Amino acid sequence: MPIGAVARTRRTGAESSHQDAAEARIAERRDSGRKRKINVLQLTTGLGYGGAEVVVRDLVRTVDREHFNMSVCCLTVLGPIGKELASEGIDISVLPNPHPEKVDHLAAIKLRRLIREKRIDLVHSHTTHSLSEAALCRCITPGVKVIHTFHFGNYPHKSGRALWMERVFSRFADRLIAVGRRQREQIKSALHLGDAAIGAVLNGVQLPASGDGDPGFRRRVGAEAGILVGTIATLIPQKGLHDLLAVARRVRDVRNDVRFVVVGGGDLLPELERARREMGLDDTVIFFGWLKNAASLALPTFDIYFQPSKWEAMSISILEAMAAGKPVISTLVGEAPHLIEHRVDGLLYESGDIEGMASAITLLSDEPEQRHRVGRAAAAKVAERFTVGHMARAYEQVYRDVLQWDQGAGSDAAR
Repeated sequence: MPIGAVARTRRTGAESSHQDAAEARIAERRDSGRKRKINVLQLTTGLGYGGAEVVVRDLVRTVDREHFNMSVCCLTVLGPIGKELASEGIDISVLPNPHPEKVDHLAAIKLRRLIREKRIDLVHSHTTHSLSEAALCRCITPGVKVIHTFHFGNYPHKSGRALWMERVFSRFADRLIAVGRRQREQIKSALHLGDAAIGAVLNGVQLPASGDGDPGFRRRVGAEAGILVGTIATLIPQKGLHDLLAVARRVRDVRNDVRFVVVGGGDLLPELERARREMGLDDTVIFFGWLKNAASLALPTFDIYFQPSKWEAMSISILEAMAAGKPVISTLVGEAPHLIEHRVDGLLYESGDIEGMASAITLLSDEPEQRHRVGRAAAAKVAERFTVGHMARAYEQVYRDVLQWDQGAGSDAAR
């Protein structure tokens, strides 16, 4: 072999060695990127009592800690659920604002600073306010990803300003998520979105621990004997509580041993109390007020769960009642028709059907075996399809898809 040929061969071998080393370094960095946890920031306005707030709480508690770091940011106020998470050691913060009664026009700048400090890869927003701030932040923070979950369930009946904000700022999100199939169709129409622009992740709830709740609850609401029909709700027009009063009056005419209790508070309380008094239902319907951990303390004591809502997206309280093995009587709103099979694992009626809902309560009060059968079927369905675990795994996949994490692609948002 000519000397020149040998020399060329040796040079090629050296180049090959350097190339192998470079490829090894690239593979090492790629593997390191795969092993690094994804940093997700749950962003909301505040964490008071409500379905969206419960979803945030349960996601933070349940998402796989081996692959995800979860933190929370409240834009305006911590709220009781926020305080609960803080007491558990969850990384949660509120954006500093010396004038909380005023709009903070620097919120996006403060949020960007937080994202950089925490090396956030993805922001998951849950309110119109948080969507707008996340979208603005995305514009000034190249690389950060944003997904948004819609929790409102009565599109297009939303304030004009909020609807306008969602139409504008949803265009900056990398992924849009509905919590129900009917809600998804409503959002598509109201925000003028294409079919591929929005997906769905159905809500899920924690399966209840064994127990009968607060043993003194029934005594406090005057239902030691007889049937206790309960609901857990904020006292707002959405929840159809004037219909609950009308149903209670119909039921009382047939059975005087049925008590109704509403666990929750809200602006409608004086109006509802006045209506209750005028209808002569002071001994039949109890407005209990707020109760911390109502799902574990009050709900297990109910015989029937009754939710006469005017509209919903995908009701957390219905899922909690079903998970607790309670027969649910609900209106045909939101995801309820997809969640409940009529007379199998719950009963469904048109909103405002006072006679139908009253007859259903009377039927289940009269027939304990049917009451128990429906409740057992409801609990089995939630355990099979609608747990927090199901919801968390679905969101984990959304996070990975948006970040293309399976290809080892790390975010440079916080670098």
